[in-house]
Amino acid sequence: MGNALALLPLLIVLFSAWHYDLLANIRSDYRWLVGTLFVGFAALAGGAHIAMQRGWRHAALLSLLAACVPLLGVVVYAGWASVGASLLLIAAALALASCFHPASPSGIAIALMAGMACLMALVGWLLPFPIHHRAAYLIAALVLVVARWRALREIGREASATLRGALSANPGWSILLIGATTIASLGLWLPSLNYDDNAVHLILPSQLLADGYYRLDVQTQSWAVAPWANNVLHAIAAVFAGQEARASVALLWLLLGMSGAWRLARAVGASPQVALAAAAVFAAQPLTGYFTTTMQVDGASAAVLLHLAAIGATPVASRPGAVVIGLLAGLLPALKTSNLVYCLPLLVWLVVSLPGGTRARWLGTFVLCLLPVAASSYAYAWLVTGNPLFPFYNAVFKSPYYPLENFRDLKWMAGVSWRSLWDIAFKTNAYGQFFPGAAGLAVLATLPALIVDAARRPQPRWLLLWALATGLLLFWFMQYLRYIFPVLAVLAVLGTVALARFADRRVFAAAVVVLVLADAMLMPTTSWIARENHWAQLLREGPAARTDIERKVMPERALLSRIVARDPNACVLMSNPRAPFVGTGRGHAISLHRRYDPELWRARNDAEADASGGKWRALLARIGASHVIVDSGKEPLLARTLAVMGHVVLDREGALEVRGAADEQARRCVPALRASRDRSVALLPMLGNMR
Repeated sequence: MGNALALLPLLIVLFSAWHYDLLANIRSDYRWLVGTLFVGFAALAGGAHIAMQRGWRHAALLSLLAACVPLLGVVVYAGWASVGASLLLIAAALALASCFHPASPSGIAIALMAGMACLMALVGWLLPFPIHHRAAYLIAALVLVVARWRALREIGREASATLRGALSANPGWSILLIGATTIASLGLWLPSLNYDDNAVHLILPSQLLADGYYRLDVQTQSWAVAPWANNVLHAIAAVFAGQEARASVALLWLLLGMSGAWRLARAVGASPQVALAAAAVFAAQPLTGYFTTTMQVDGASAAVLLHLAAIGATPVASRPGAVVIGLLAGLLPALKTSNLVYCLPLLVWLVVSLPGGTRARWLGTFVLCLLPVAASSYAYAWLVTGNPLFPFYNAVFKSPYYPLENFRDLKWMAGVSWRSLWDIAFKTNAYGQFFPGAAGLAVLATLPALIVDAARRPQPRWLLLWALATGLLLFWFMQYLRYIFPVLAVLAVLGTVALARFADRRVFAAAVVVLVLADAMLMPTTSWIARENHWAQLLREGPAARTDIERKVMPERALLSRIVARDPNACVLMSNPRAPFVGTGRGHAISLHRRYDPELWRARNDAEADASGGKWRALLARIGASHVIVDSGKEPLLARTLAVMGHVVLDREGALEVRGAADEQARRCVPALRASRDRSVALLPMLGNMR
C-alpha cells in the first residue's frame, strides 16, 4: 500500500508530462548535457556505494570529486573575481555573526544568514552617504575577519567536520545532491541577461561602483526604493569584486536554500539520507536553477523561509535565540513586502509555542532585531516620496512622484480554480513568462503522500496548512508562479519526507532519482534565455563566449557596456520604452519606460506626436544625454531628428545604433536633469558639499 501511494502519483504525473509534451520546449543538446552529467554522477554514486560495501574509508573522496564539477564551472565561467567576492562576503558575514553568541551554535547556514542580514542592514541605512568605495569595504572586511579570526576558525572547523561526516556516511545521496546542484548552478555561468536585472536590480550596484553612493532616484526608476535587501547584498559583492558580481550572491542563496531544505527535512523527522534526498529535490526544481540566472528575490526568500520553517518545527529548547530569529525574519520583508504573508503566521506560531512567562521579553528582543534589518528601504521610501510602499498603493499615499493609482499587474490574472495546482505544472505559461513545466513535477507527485502524512502526524500538518493557506492567499491576489516559489519549495521538501515514510528504501530511492532527473531536465522551461541553451556555446568556446551571448540576447546591454568602457562619464538615453536596460549605466543612463519613468514616457509620447521633431529636440536638450541608443527602423522620427542635430552613428549592434555628436568635444552630458532627481542630496543636504 505504501509503495502504491508513493509510485501511483509519480506515474500519473510522468504520464501527464508526456501527454502535455513538456519536453517540446527542451533542446536536444540540453537533454544530452543533462543525460551526460547524470550518467557521470551515477557512475560516481555507484562507485561510492561499492566502496562503502567493501569498507573503504575514503569513499567520501568520490563525493568531493563530484563537487569539483559545479565548483569548476563557477570558477571558469563566473570568474575568480566573483568567487573571491563570494568568499569574502561569507567571511565578513560569519565574522559579524560570531559576535552574536546564539548564532554560531545554530550552524554555519544560520550564522551566515544572520551575518548577511547585519551587513545588509548596515549598508542599507548608509546608502545615500558617499562612503561605498572598494578600498573602504575591503579594509572593513579584512579588519572584521582578523578581529574574529578565532571564532571564524572554530565555525569553519565545525562546518568542515559536519560536511565530512555527511559525505562519508551517505556518499550516494551526497552525489545525487551534487548532481542536482550542478544543473541548478548553470545559471551562474551566464552574464546578467534578465529583463528585471538590467532594468532595475543592477542600478544600485552600478551606482555604488561609479559614485560611492545611491541616488534614491525614484523619478528615473520608480522601483528605486522598493525592498532592496538582495540588491544591497549584490552591491556589497560588486564593490568587493570591483565589478558586477551577480553570481557571488546567487551562489550563496543556492547553497543556503539547499541547507534550508536539509534542515527542514531533519526538523520533521527525516533521516540524514532522506534529508539529502529532500535537498536534491529542492535543488532540481526548475525555478531553483532559474534564480541563479537573476537577481529576482524569490529564490532568496525561499532559502530564508525554509530555514525559518525548520526553526518553527524544532522544539523550543533547540531553537536559535530571539536575536538570530529576528535577524532572519527581518530579511523576508527586506527582500519583498509580500513575504509578510509567509512571515506573520510563523511569528504567531513561534510566540505561541514559547513558555508563557517568556513571550513578552522574547517578542521585544525579536522586534528590536527585526526592524533595523527590515526597515531601511521603507524608511527611505517614506522620507523621499511620502509613500513607504512606493510605488504601490499610491492612490492611498498620494506621492507626487507616481500616478495616483494602486499599481497591479493585470497580465497575470488567469483565475483560481480547483485545478490550478495541476495547471501550474502543465500550463505554466498562463502564470508568468514561462513555458509549460517550469513549476516542476515534485510538488504534484509527492502531495498525496504529504496529505496522508499530515493526517497522521501533527508536525507536518501545521506546516502543510500554513504553506497552503499563505500560498493560496498570495496566488489569489495574483496568479504568478514566481511569487509562490517559496511555498512550493517548502511543499517539495515536506513531500519528499512524506514519500520516504510510505515507500520502502529502494522504491523511494528510485522515485527521488526520477523526480530529480525530470525536474532538472525541465529547467530551460523557466525562461526563453534558458531555453536557448547557451551552455552549449559556453562549453564549446569557453568563457569568451559570454560576450557573444550578451550581444545576441541583450544588444542594448552590450552597447551600453561598450559606451561606458570607452567613456565612464557618458550619459545614455535608451530611447525604446520597451527596452529600459539602464542597469549597467553607472547611474548615468535613462529610459523612457511607462512604469519606470512616467514623466519622460509622457514627454516621449508628446514628442512622437510632433512630426517636425521640435519636441524631440527640446526633450533631448532637457535629458542632456551624450549618447542615444536608437532603432532607426522603429523610431524614424527620432533618428531623423538626431541626424538633423548632427549626431552620427558611433556604434552598432544589429538594428540598434548608438548616436552621438560627430565632434567628440561636443559629446558631453548636461547633468541638470540627473542632479534635480538625485533625492539623496535633497534628503541629506549636507552631502552636497561632500561630493
